[in-house]
Amino acid sequence: MTHIDDNVGMGVPSTDTTSSGGLRGNMGVTELMFTVLAYNAPVVTFLSFIPVAILLGNGLGVPVAFIACGLLIASLSYGIVAMASHLDKPGGFYAIVTAGLGRIVGLSAGFAALLGYFMATFATYGVVGLALDTVVVDLLDGPHVSWWVWSLLAAAAVSVLGYVNINLSAKVMVCLLGCELILVVAYDLAVLFQGGASGIGFDSFTGDSIFSGSLAIALLFGVALYGGFEATVIFRDEVKDSRRTIPRATFGVVAAITILYAFTAWLFINSFGANAVMSVLGKDYISSGEQSVHDYLGSFAGHAVVVLLFTSAFALVLAAHNITARYLFNLAADEILPRKLAQAHAVHVSPHRASITVSVLSVGGLVLLAATKSDAYIYAKFLGLYGYTFVMLLAVVSLAAFVYLWRRQLKRPAVFALLPLPVLLTTLVLATDKFVLLSGAEGTWKVVLLSSVWGFTLLGAVVAVVLRRRRPDIYARIGRQ
Repeated sequence: MTHIDDNVGMGVPSTDTTSSGGLRGNMGVTELMFTVLAYNAPVVTFLSFIPVAILLGNGLGVPVAFIACGLLIASLSYGIVAMASHLDKPGGFYAIVTAGLGRIVGLSAGFAALLGYFMATFATYGVVGLALDTVVVDLLDGPHVSWWVWSLLAAAAVSVLGYVNINLSAKVMVCLLGCELILVVAYDLAVLFQGGASGIGFDSFTGDSIFSGSLAIALLFGVALYGGFEATVIFRDEVKDSRRTIPRATFGVVAAITILYAFTAWLFINSFGANAVMSVLGKDYISSGEQSVHDYLGSFAGHAVVVLLFTSAFALVLAAHNITARYLFNLAADEILPRKLAQAHAVHVSPHRASITVSVLSVGGLVLLAATKSDAYIYAKFLGLYGYTFVMLLAVVSLAAFVYLWRRQLKRPAVFALLPLPVLLTTLVLATDKFVLLSGAEGTWKVVLLSSVWGFTLLGAVVAVVLRRRRPDIYARIGRQ
């Protein structure tokens, strides 16, 4: 049997710079940033995420918690970018963890990432269905239709965009995200120049506010804001000059998320006033964001935000679909999954078969939910599962990047990669304990979802061990090695 050194990547980096899987694209820094930022769905985050983080987290101190999480992710990004410059293959977390911690842990991470991003894709279809139904009924005076009908129509559109070259999806997301950013920035400026409810205050930045409520839960929500930031690496073969585009886009995404959401959270608090915001959220946190937009930008913006909630969710599901398809593509390229899924389209040079597979699984899940008459709000449970998986992956990636870089005597980026680990491990423990808050899943649902994460992750390790014994040739490829 051929011996495979499991401490992969300890030698000289490969000089083969050809595409490992046949994917091609021409995304620049802006398009790559917008592709990833679309996954963060600014309008969805503003209307749904920030109010909950304030209510359940550390209240007025949430903007500082977001900034702290941004610094942690920036530190980890520094290590990931330094590591990516020595790895000439795509693969995202799957490739990074394999290079640092070996093939068994790497394949576990690949399985976990695949599950997490698929859950994000699937869950967001519920958001899209609800949002589109609201647009049709409230703005167009149209008929009310079951949410899953709209979700299936959205799935058809995503399937087409996911089938063709990534450049088309990137252009769509640039347009949709641009509209979102205009609204959010306009709202921020309106609150700032109108002086909020009682003058612009800085209560959020005092020690009493920062350490009020539950800072730990605020950090949990804050870390979840950065979901998908590593996708800059997984699109390696589909960008211009990856050695320049990926670092710039990665740090650009982290900076944009930190500034945008910390600033918006601070001004959202001021829109109601530091003394009143907690009371407002306690009464109705669901519509508080829309109400604030209406108050500061007028009725037109109030209607526009309803439309943008739909377009934001659509851009999110498109970005999640594309990321999931590329994780599937990379696992298939290593023959962990059927090799046919790693075939690039002859014309579009896209992972069309992997994309079709994600679409089929998504539609199958939606049909199952429709048949069982499930409420659309079930999406929160699956998004919670994704958030939990993401925190778990970040902790493993932090350790993997440290090990990889330290072995190569790249000590400064190694230390930066390791700095977030204690906070990430603490956040993972908290996420396990507070999974009900994260997902709304209680009882049997909680057990099923948590078991699926750890079970699917463990399955990756089992598959790797079996391949090491029975198919060392495939085992050697794990992690796009």
